Amino acid sequence: MKNGNGKTIPAFPNSFPYNELLLRGKLSAKTRTWRWSHTGLTLLYTSTSTARDVAKAHGLDSKNTLRGVLVGVGELVPVRELTDAEAEQIEREFDNDTGTVSIGAGSWRYEFKNLKRFKKPVPFKPPQGAVRLFNVPVFIVAKALKEIGVSL
Repeated sequence: MKNGNGKTIPAFPNSFPYNELLLRGKLSAKTRTWRWSHTGLTLLYTSTSTARDVAKAHGLDSKNTLRGVLVGVGELVPVRELTDAEAEQIEREFDNDTGTVSIGAGSWRYEFKNLKRFKKPVPFKPPQGAVRLFNVPVFIVAKALKEIGVSL
């Protein structure tokens, strides 16, 4: 997070329904094929894309879900390599033990603690192009953070 008037909070984008599963406690961690060195306060952003087979496996309707929004916040713990057992567990969580999802876990474990859902999703348009991560000005989420008891 930057200091001064230009304060920002990093955002971690995910396709629907991954943030929903994290916030519901149905997904123990998210994975990526690359490592991020950030730890601490991190916003959860639901992008416009959908992992349809994962949503279906969890009975989640992707048609009535807001996209392009910040849905919550958590504290990212240090990212580390997944163990084989953790990869198998996360793949079962993606699949909801239905045997219908073929998405594999990435190599790096992104685990959050103290996850909190915003009372109302906050619309946000990230930078254009292929975006792995981006920063959000604090003033955009200040009200949403305060409503859920997160102070900066």
